[in-house]
Amino acid sequence: MTIRTKRRGRRSLAAILAAMLMASVLAVVAGSPAQAANTSFEVKTDHDNNAATDMVREFAGQDRYDTALRLAKNFAQSKGGLGAVPNAFVSSGETLIDSISVAGLAGYVDAPILLTPSGSLHGGVADFIEDYGVSTVYVLGGSAAVADSVVTAIEGLDGKPKVMRVAGDDRYATATATASMIDANSSWCGTDAVSAVLINGSSDMLSYGVAVQTIAYRLQLPVLMTAADELPDATAEYITENDVEHVEIIGGTGAVSADVEAALTTLGVDTVARVTGDSASAVSVELAKMANNGCNDDLGLVSREHVALVRGNPDGVVAAPVLSSSLESGLLVPPLVVGDSLPASVRDYLAATPKTIGANKLNLGIVAIGGMAAVSQATMDAALTAAASSGALTVQIGANSDTNLDKTINQDDPVRPDTTTTIAVDATTPSSSTGPKFTLYFSDDVAPDLAQMQDIIEINGVPAVIGNAASSIEGGACDKRRVDITLGQPLNAGDVISIVASSATFGTGTDKRTVAPTSTTVTAAAPDRSRPTISIVGIAEASTQRTSFNLSFSDNVALAGTAVLADNEVRLVPGPGGAAAEADSDHAAGEATATVSIGRSLVPGDRLVISPGAVADTSGNVSAGTSGSAIKAQASPRISSVLMSNLKHSAHASWTVPAALVGGAAGDHVIAIGAKPGGDAAGAAGNGWTMVFDRASTYSPAKPLDIDVRVDTKGQRVTVRFNNGPTTATLGDLLAALKANAAFDERFSAGFSNCEDGVATTPLGLLSVRNQSVAASGTGRTQFAIEVNFNAFVDVVSNAELLTDVLTAAAVRTRPNASETLAAGITRIRTEPTTDQADNGLRIVDDLSADSPSLSETVVAATPPTRKVRYEMETALVKNLPMARDLVETEAGTGGGLAVVGPPAIAAFDAVAAVATGYAADAPTGADNTGAQDKVDENFNGASQVRIAVSSSVKTP
Repeated sequence: MTIRTKRRGRRSLAAILAAMLMASVLAVVAGSPAQAANTSFEVKTDHDNNAATDMVREFAGQDRYDTALRLAKNFAQSKGGLGAVPNAFVSSGETLIDSISVAGLAGYVDAPILLTPSGSLHGGVADFIEDYGVSTVYVLGGSAAVADSVVTAIEGLDGKPKVMRVAGDDRYATATATASMIDANSSWCGTDAVSAVLINGSSDMLSYGVAVQTIAYRLQLPVLMTAADELPDATAEYITENDVEHVEIIGGTGAVSADVEAALTTLGVDTVARVTGDSASAVSVELAKMANNGCNDDLGLVSREHVALVRGNPDGVVAAPVLSSSLESGLLVPPLVVGDSLPASVRDYLAATPKTIGANKLNLGIVAIGGMAAVSQATMDAALTAAASSGALTVQIGANSDTNLDKTINQDDPVRPDTTTTIAVDATTPSSSTGPKFTLYFSDDVAPDLAQMQDIIEINGVPAVIGNAASSIEGGACDKRRVDITLGQPLNAGDVISIVASSATFGTGTDKRTVAPTSTTVTAAAPDRSRPTISIVGIAEASTQRTSFNLSFSDNVALAGTAVLADNEVRLVPGPGGAAAEADSDHAAGEATATVSIGRSLVPGDRLVISPGAVADTSGNVSAGTSGSAIKAQASPRISSVLMSNLKHSAHASWTVPAALVGGAAGDHVIAIGAKPGGDAAGAAGNGWTMVFDRASTYSPAKPLDIDVRVDTKGQRVTVRFNNGPTTATLGDLLAALKANAAFDERFSAGFSNCEDGVATTPLGLLSVRNQSVAASGTGRTQFAIEVNFNAFVDVVSNAELLTDVLTAAAVRTRPNASETLAAGITRIRTEPTTDQADNGLRIVDDLSADSPSLSETVVAATPPTRKVRYEMETALVKNLPMARDLVETEAGTGGGLAVVGPPAIAAFDAVAAVATGYAADAPTGADNTGAQDKVDENFNGASQVRIAVSSSVKTP
């Protein structure tokens, strides 16, 4: 047999970074909050079509050979039954190691794996090859693993199958020979890099290979082998010859050492990652988490309703084809490695499976691979119990502020160093609110207890000094899933904050659970290494002759306040026909613009050269050397494109539901509701939503509590109807009903307005509830940016006229009724909010707090001349936003004021001061825009017709 060698090109740096990013994403996803499964059951089969007999395990063979046959038959039936399996693998049932390394190739050729004694062909294997029409049999390993007599016996079967032996000098070489037959650029989850899996090839480490087999089968990944502390030559040669760019190590350093990891990097592997765990069971759990979260897209459909328990040796070694494809109609079923009992890692994973899948309660099916000797009934019972009961709480650790600058404070914010002076925490100072802070994001409500927090929080492996632990107040509501921690010690870069395993339990009421361990590292913000940049604009042969270049400086953080562009840092290289001249800089310290005069009129080709280091930023980075040439003035600049950013919700609406509104006593506690950032009530859209509370006419206090929550997205209403229930129902019952509704929870967060004990037991007095409504606070705000691009440089921009053009289509589209005129609609869009942002207009913003040029400001100088005008805008009424494909249509500014084409024209829009030259002019000849056009008619904007496009290149404010 000829082993084919594949040569693949190296991936780009972008691909490498993408792989690294996905690895970090998977690390986060693996700790995502979850709840216990609702119910669970062991998956069994009716073996004799007799309801009077017990169901049995489908894969409980009499021995390993019989189990492998049962698995292969399940696989074959999914392919169509008899005669439907063209390929099959036969491996030794005594050494087993070769059946591990073949998983990726078996996935590539879509074939089952059978086991036979080393010295003779198992009768069941012979029957399977005959019955299912196998035409090609791949025998794994050399004659020491599977004797030549077995090959001869297979070749002698009635079907005369072709037999190919896949072998190497040892198990490592056999694994690479197998890998070389996979003619595909296989990639690990979340990467586009040529990838391979690396496992410890020792016989006592088979369980690690079993853990990854199913994913390797599905992704058609080569499964390579190594010794614990040394990379074998065969494996190294395969990696080099096949340009493997990413290697995923399976197991912790106890399975595959750091020396092997370093050797991979030395070979030129771009990225090396590791699925860690202190046992094969723990590794299988991490792989299952990954399969159900970060790797789902790569793997295709992954079952969330079934898991499999496999014994690492021997029954689990051939389960990959079934678990990868045939057990649940093509869905991948994650395997969990068990031993004589249920490992703690598997127990915790099962306890953390979700309570519902979509709108249906989860009844988790657990499949055993093998009989009682492989997966005992005690092990299965423990798994069923864990899956049907509440498991450990999970927690994520994030900063207490918006450290990633995405305008949202959540678990994605990395914890930053903070050496703030702290108050000592001791017997005389039991609590402190001064000191570094971070937030714990729990998967369910907890009542924070300072002493218990000290049981589970460590910094660098040492119990943390904690000054205070309190439920977080977010959006006016007490969020008991978030706990703000104040330390009595500094946080330095590199410190590791850990939640450690403890017998301490957390929760509310009778729901008390332990907390799953996790950790995060304190990281300093990335240093600023970006140079400031310089833009140079020179316009020659304009109507009014120019004698200066215009410069603008920008930086990703901030320019240095003391930086001055000196004369000796600029020089002029004259253009064709231009006289020599001195360059004279006019630049105040720290300003973002400058002019450089040359003492004569610019001519096309004049080039201004700026020395390196002319401008510095606050981090000490200096600009590179640069130059720019003067260009001819262009006639009649016109709009070439209008681009709009995606929407960014800068603030969200809220609703306050007092207990009195739903029948409770006046002055009692309230439920605070807030729009979630990711829902369709986020930002300005939330201002139109109403919460309605009502009691059904058939309400009976004698019946069990029944609170019906409905979400009407079209009418923007949430209706809460109390159908039945005792008058002793509480505010806590109402809050639980709101949170339990998936449509509500997708859009809104809800919690009590304070964190005092007893809030949840506030009575409602439901008999008095009748059609009570709560309007939104009106505080929702949505930001977006618009960039208007011209085909030539412009000097002057009239905001009012330009934005009227851009927003006209939105005004027509959203006019509330026929009685309102178009002009009124535009006025409504253009009206600026009052100081409390009470109306529904737009404003131009620099950031969330400061106004920039107003919409009604007539002329804004564009200094230096520019081809792009950018507006950063904020609105409280989302329906008045421009949209992609809106038409921006203008006539040329010919001295008669702004004219807008389209029904109806806005000729009567007298509130806007007309600018004789339209809204864009390039070098007007005088203050009154009159005078001879001595060279080109560049004073007036030209007619244009473009549609708004939403572009990712346009960033929101």
